Amino acid sequence: MTTFEKNYDHKKNDKIYVNWEINWFFKENKDAKNWKFFMPLPPPNVTWVLHIGHAQMLTVEDIMVRYNRMIGKKTLWIPGTDHAWISTQVVVEKKLKKEKNLTRQQLWRVKFLQEVWKFVKESRSTIIAQSKKMWASLDWSKEQFTLSERNFRAVRKVFKELYKKNKIYKSSYMTNWCPRCQTVLSDLEVLMKEWQGKLVYIKYFVTWKWDSITVATTRPETMFADVAIAVNPSDKRYKKYIWKTVQIPIVNREIPVIWDYDVDISFWTWALKITPTHDKADFEIAKRHDLPMDLYAINKDGELTDICGTFAWTKVENSIELVVEHLENIWNLEKVEDYTHNVPRCERCDTLVQPLVSEQWFMDVQEAWDKSMQAIEKWEVNVVPSRFNKTFYQWLGNLQPWCISRQLWWGHRIPVWTCKNWHKNVFDEDVILEKYNNTEKKETTWNVWLDMIIFNLVADSKLENPFNIERLIEVLYQDSFVKAQWKVYESYIESYKLKSKELWKYEEDLLKLENILESVKSEDVDMIMEAGNDLATYLMDSLFLKPNDDTYYFELSCSECWNTELIQEEDTLDTWFSSWLWPFTVLWRPEKTDLLEDFYPNTVLETGYDIIFFWVARMMIMWYENMWWSEENDNFDWKPFENVYLHGLVRDEKWKKMSKSKWNVVDPLDKIKDYGADPLRLSLILWTTPGNDLNFSDDKLDYNNRFLNKLWNASRFVFNKAEVEDSEWIIYEELYNLLKGNKEQLTSFDTWILSWLDELIGQVQDSMDKFYFGEAFVNVQKYVWNKFCDWYIEISKYDDGPFTPTVLLYSLWTIYKLLHPVVPFITEELWSKMKFEWNLMMSSFPSKLWIQRDETIDLLVDIIIWLRTLRSKNNIKPHQEIDVLIENFKDTKISKYKEILKKIVVVWNILEKDDWDVITDIVWNQKIWILIPESEVNFKDRLKELENILQEEEQFLNWIRKLLSSPGFRQNANENVIKQKESKKEEIEAKILKIKEEISKLKIKLK
Repeated sequence: MTTFEKNYDHKKNDKIYVNWEINWFFKENKDAKNWKFFMPLPPPNVTWVLHIGHAQMLTVEDIMVRYNRMIGKKTLWIPGTDHAWISTQVVVEKKLKKEKNLTRQQLWRVKFLQEVWKFVKESRSTIIAQSKKMWASLDWSKEQFTLSERNFRAVRKVFKELYKKNKIYKSSYMTNWCPRCQTVLSDLEVLMKEWQGKLVYIKYFVTWKWDSITVATTRPETMFADVAIAVNPSDKRYKKYIWKTVQIPIVNREIPVIWDYDVDISFWTWALKITPTHDKADFEIAKRHDLPMDLYAINKDGELTDICGTFAWTKVENSIELVVEHLENIWNLEKVEDYTHNVPRCERCDTLVQPLVSEQWFMDVQEAWDKSMQAIEKWEVNVVPSRFNKTFYQWLGNLQPWCISRQLWWGHRIPVWTCKNWHKNVFDEDVILEKYNNTEKKETTWNVWLDMIIFNLVADSKLENPFNIERLIEVLYQDSFVKAQWKVYESYIESYKLKSKELWKYEEDLLKLENILESVKSEDVDMIMEAGNDLATYLMDSLFLKPNDDTYYFELSCSECWNTELIQEEDTLDTWFSSWLWPFTVLWRPEKTDLLEDFYPNTVLETGYDIIFFWVARMMIMWYENMWWSEENDNFDWKPFENVYLHGLVRDEKWKKMSKSKWNVVDPLDKIKDYGADPLRLSLILWTTPGNDLNFSDDKLDYNNRFLNKLWNASRFVFNKAEVEDSEWIIYEELYNLLKGNKEQLTSFDTWILSWLDELIGQVQDSMDKFYFGEAFVNVQKYVWNKFCDWYIEISKYDDGPFTPTVLLYSLWTIYKLLHPVVPFITEELWSKMKFEWNLMMSSFPSKLWIQRDETIDLLVDIIIWLRTLRSKNNIKPHQEIDVLIENFKDTKISKYKEILKKIVVVWNILEKDDWDVITDIVWNQKIWILIPESEVNFKDRLKELENILQEEEQFLNWIRKLLSSPGFRQNANENVIKQKESKKEEIEAKILKIKEEISKLKIKLK
């Protein structure tokens, strides 16, 4: 017996989600014959807990996936997480210091990374659990991680190809250095913040002259690394000193006076101190004049260096006042002024960033970026909303070589090995294949796969070098970070099986290795012994391993001089270097996979507009530089994604940015606990538009919770009226065909609600296809609340045709389908309660019945609305019967609904004599009146009320007219928004006419 509880219990959500998951509903529907839809999840950082912004992202993406699954597309949504280089390393370093009083340097690299991996695995589990609580219908069997075994291999392959094309190089250049994080930062990771500082005027005395050149600076502590004073040659005051020398105060080191037209003669003292190692503009001037760049006043710890004399090893922030005081004492200080300016701060720790010249790895991205921009200009990649195209163009103008190296241990270690003769070698695992292919010892080719695995483990800093066989087995049997990939060795074997399709001659050797590695940990002692001996034989026969007692050293040789004393780069790659490969690696690249063939390019890349340059732009650059398949398939679609959908930020109810310091942060899991997932999802999507921020409040949650309660109660009503409890499973095709084949027997109310439902289906599909998700579900909510619940269900109590129960069931069936992408849990539960077939999640999108609407019902509904409004305006109690006059009532089509009208509006009589003038209104050019004894009407109060309303409506009309006449609004607004505003203008104009007519009548009465 089916029970229909009074209220929906959102605690059932977990059970519903588990049911979806165990039935593999989240996997790609391979049987789908329609177009594909693929979207990768923007990987959240493993150091974070998910916040309300993630909840919005998951809502938008889940809506897209569920909708495309319902319309029959071959659908795939792949989850993943990002290793979050700086953030993760900093968190683990603090943890180690607090719990074990250890630094990473004390642990050394491999041991420290083992600690990081422990932390990351725990953090990942939290993120996965939160994502499931937040409803994400992701295919967890294909989960990815930016530091997975496969991604390590892909990154090395890409780095090698770019290096061969001279796109990656090492050079000394001005970079942003964070003394706290101990690494360089990109310009995008530096925030400029206003600072109340000092402008210090320093006098540099000319050598052997009783004269000086004054320089104004906000950074007096850097003067110890000055290499010149630059003046503008048009400055007559200083022209005589060009090529002479001046003394740096305190240390008294001589530096030349040079000329350069970049010196702004309108700026401060018309002279610049040139400190090329600590200022970007000075760096460029120094390059032009071939000035020395080996003097540093500030070191990587944010301290003054030994060239600063008595100030050496003083922290920068503590040194400024000391230096200024000393300058004053030795008469080198002209004056000091208060000065407000912007200073660079680390985005992650808010430490003052120091501009430092350092040797780093860079990538030249200009050519690739130009090609990517052409794709946007040609609409090959559709950006939603399109206004963000301009943002891409603006950034292009300031594009610089990308500094891709970071002074961290956690991340993708740069795959460059330098021999003692300073030759640089860039290796990936193909170096193993190449050597085995070129050797004449064919009996050793069975080692190729094991050596490739060991190479990757050493290059990833997961395996010490040298190592023993026990340690190798321990690493191979560790759990892979991505649970779906099982053990580490299984992850490699799985990938190499795909590779072996191309290298068929090694396939048998790979299978043999797989059997050995699986047997090493078996419960059979004899199998363990045999597998151990075989593994030892592998290691002894390797072309790369050098045994020494019980250890093995993995040895590479220089490709130029064959020297074997190679040292790998210590630095890691910028985290975005792995993230920019996301559209490819989530589909198991670098191997040629069926997934890649089936689902590339990504249909949609959905993310926040705030990471356009961090991530989206770099993925588009990689699209052009994705050279490793360019020769494989000339017809392959290179672009990474067809559409880029950019959502806005979630703000609080006062439109303030959420911040822990402001105490306005919203934890989505708290809201899910109180309300359930569905009201939260609705609150994060209704009334939103692409690229615009959303304000969030508990009021929205309450409103949407009431709406879902309304839907639940409507379903209970239909459950009882249609006697669902006594029926078998309800089949959609049967309902659809029953209504389609019996249109003539439907009542006017039946056809009315079904025709609106047809229109709604079209509206939703159109909005969804255009990425206007907020608009789509606002329309559904309006239909459910304003038409189905408030009107059709109410009218069905008085006018019940032979197919009314069927119409009620079919309407709910369609409503559940339309609402499912945004409120999946309650709709799935209602689907089951109503005994609808199979599972809602795997059902198809609804089809239209193509029912013609009888507009008479619209007129009846509007008359009822206006009668209720008139009752309310005149304080007539809801149950007080009234007399109503409807002009020419007998001659109108609504006359046959007289009894329904009387019951719904509580009308005593519907009269027809046109002799009233008490209270009137016009609906569809149909005059209606309500008769009230004049003794009960206060005409003065009514007149005053109408005049106030008229004033408000006229003000609103003026505003909307100005808006519609604005060229900027017409040019930038969505076409649907413009139509809505025009329709609203016409509605207000009609309303004003009615109000003026009633005011005129009341004034006549009051004379």
